[in-house]
Amino acid sequence: MNNLDQKIQEFSQAIRETKECQAYKQAALAYGSDGAAQKLLNDFQMAQQELAILQEGGFSGQEEQKAKYENLLDEVRKNKVINEWFETQKQMGVLIGDLATALSHDLNFPFSLPPKKSCGCG
Repeated sequence: MNNLDQKIQEFSQAIRETKECQAYKQAALAYGSDGAAQKLLNDFQMAQQELAILQEGGFSGQEEQKAKYENLLDEVRKNKVINEWFETQKQMGVLIGDLATALSHDLNFPFSLPPKKSCGCG
């Protein structure tokens, strides 16, 4: 193993030891062991997809599906396990973003992709 590989492993271990990563692991375990939360989130996502299909296709049944979607959305918002899992995912995203920004700054190299040229003129 070369020095860079070793440093990457050390860096990854440091990330795993952060409070954000620890909280995410706990929340992911809680969600993974809560069948009711998993079913609720799945039902919500299905209702969301079905509503989008009805709306995009101009099909009937939109009002009933919208009511179903909104009821499930309310239940998802009230579910502590799901919300904790989402919040810890968000916190991990912020952490990783902050790390990418710090690396970008330290290396003087942008980690974001340059904008695509959509006009075909360049």
